[in-house]
Amino acid sequence: MRLLLDTSALLHLAAGTLSPGAAASLAAGGLACISPVSPWELAIKVKAGKLTLPLPPLDYCISLARRHRLTVPAEGLDAALLCAAAELPLIHRDPFDRILVATALRDHLTVLTPDRAIAMYPVATIW
Repeated sequence: MRLLLDTSALLHLAAGTLSPGAAASLAAGGLACISPVSPWELAIKVKAGKLTLPLPPLDYCISLARRHRLTVPAEGLDAALLCAAAELPLIHRDPFDRILVATALRDHLTVLTPDRAIAMYPVATIW
């Protein structure tokens, strides 16, 4: 299975609080990745005082990625992906989550997320 962790799942992974299904999916091996929007989203939350991390957000994500063998999608962010996210139905208003959905659609990834709104898009999700 090819997985894309949303930012919430990444924080659950770090805290050791993934759901049993999410943990089993990650343990099964295969590609598991994070979006480059996750460090950005964490940085915004830290700056707003909504989140405290033991490292700067980018370093935190790099550390988690190394520890859990997570990658960043090869194609990354580009204008086409961002426009595809903007074209999605307004089921979810969070632009970070819309970019994750567009990435999952483009790269045929299953989104690891506790966010039920993401599951309303035509993408596979696990939690």
